[in-house]
Amino acid sequence: MTGWRLAGRVVAAYAVGFVMFLGLRHWQAGLPWSEAARDAAVFAFISTVVGLAFRRAFRVGECRKDGRSG
Repeated sequence: MTGWRLAGRVVAAYAVGFVMFLGLRHWQAGLPWSEAARDAAVFAFISTVVGLAFRRAFRVGECRKDGRSG
């Protein structure tokens, strides 16, 4: 996967996570929009980084299973 394609997927995952967490924090927790946006940004960032780490770990595991390095 090229760098631009991966970057696009990361941005899309962050945007979806941000909107999802924004709705959860505002409507279910009853936070004002400003606090909900701040919380959503943090939660979406953490989720995106964890997702990238899992993606990398699974890719390395598949490469080792196939006998390739990397």
